[in-house]
Amino acid sequence: MKNDMIDSLDRLSRSISDVTEYARRVPEHLLTLKPDAVAFSIKEIIYHLLEVEELWHRRIRQLLGGNDNQFQQIDPDALALEHGYNTKPYELGIQQWEAARAETIKMIDAMTEDERNLVGVHSRYGEMNVHRIIAIMTNHDLQHLEQMKRTHITVQTIL
Repeated sequence: MKNDMIDSLDRLSRSISDVTEYARRVPEHLLTLKPDAVAFSIKEIIYHLLEVEELWHRRIRQLLGGNDNQFQQIDPDALALEHGYNTKPYELGIQQWEAARAETIKMIDAMTEDERNLVGVHSRYGEMNVHRIIAIMTNHDLQHLEQMKRTHITVQTIL
């Protein structure tokens, strides 16, 4: 099981690298543009990923604390508006997300297998342990990488 965890954490590390490498290549004048009224800009995607990373930290700590295993779904659009993602410094958001991801990996790596198997219940995804959380996080990164690429292409054609 140790090798499976190493592989999972490696995939989690690679997924953020893939996103941040792409994100750093996007020209600055395109960062806050949106392909349509409801879509995220590239800058908003980065800050959304940071916010979700921090949310998973809190959820994992909830599991470890043992007193609350219920996870509620968030409203990403409301958070983007409330926290003004598009007005924040872009590179700082990337750096903060990288630091938060390093903390996630360190936290999970330090957990025992019994701790990783504690079960929480998400209002959308149902039952999950840390192994499933890692898979969801990795997939979430890659989904947003594809969104970032689509946004980049679309906003370039708008200009």
